[in-house]
Amino acid sequence: MDYISHMKRFNKLMALAVVCAFISSAVAQTCVDSTLIDPGMMCPTIWDPVCGCNGVTYGNDCEAVYFGGMTSWVNGECTGTALDCVDLGGIDFGACDMAMGVVMWNGSCTYLSGCGWEVDGTDYSAYSFSSIEECQSNCAETAECIDPSIADPLIDCNIFEPVPVCGCDSLTHFNECVATHVDFVTTFATGACSGDCFDEARVDENMGCPEIEDPVCGCDSVTYSNACEAWYYGGIAQWTPGPCENVQVQQMHASKSFRIFPNPTHGTLQIDAFAGAPIQVQLLSLSGQVVASAQLGLSRTWEMPMRLASGTYFIQIQAPHEHPVSGLVVME
Repeated sequence: MDYISHMKRFNKLMALAVVCAFISSAVAQTCVDSTLIDPGMMCPTIWDPVCGCNGVTYGNDCEAVYFGGMTSWVNGECTGTALDCVDLGGIDFGACDMAMGVVMWNGSCTYLSGCGWEVDGTDYSAYSFSSIEECQSNCAETAECIDPSIADPLIDCNIFEPVPVCGCDSLTHFNECVATHVDFVTTFATGACSGDCFDEARVDENMGCPEIEDPVCGCDSVTYSNACEAWYYGGIAQWTPGPCENVQVQQMHASKSFRIFPNPTHGTLQIDAFAGAPIQVQLLSLSGQVVASAQLGLSRTWEMPMRLASGTYFIQIQAPHEHPVSGLVVME
């Protein structure tokens, strides 16, 4: 092999390694969001099958969201092969740099790296293509959803006024500008994606939202000071103008009022709030029912009851002669 051919081959391998490293380190979208599951939801009894990102066939997109907790899917029944074009962007294959193959990843055909195909007892190797060309030819409709070429670094998107849109990748994006020029989504519909309420990936307590009072009622029945705080501080994608009615919980910016950790938790919380005063803490379900409570002194360590089911809860903290503050806690 001559020097030029050797360098060409080396450059291709380096490019592949860079792409794989980028994918393995990217923040994965969640495939299954258990907070979306609502067995009591009355979905239409029509057969319009979709193949969930977990490789399971659902009768329609309503069932995918409320019975399966799916955050993304493709039209049609699952076949259990790469032809399902299942998007693996929600699967964490580990931080290893082993090149594994070509897959659909957050809406585009690309190289994947990781530690192996089996994750949580499921083998995802069936969804691997032998080449980018094979993936694109079989998943053309899905692959056209993400197009990095539409990025424009000269456009400065407004990141403080969320007007959510649902992208063709079945993910909710901050607004049209961000969807197009930051997330590279080619098509989208007005409003958050169906069934999308809370996503921890949206939470960014360091985002300096404007301190204006324009309250909105989140889909979690929590009142936020404005839409920016609903998106970044609550991780909420849907809301209605005005405060919530007949609810016990008000959301406040955590850095201004209190801090809880670890979150998610396995049952033990350390609470940093109202220094020097005893506090009353309550844990509430998303429907507003009190499921646990305690009076804490200065240690501020709360060992919650072991019977609590996994999921998302509200925590409400109050000291004598102070207004209560609240936030979200995820139980694992």
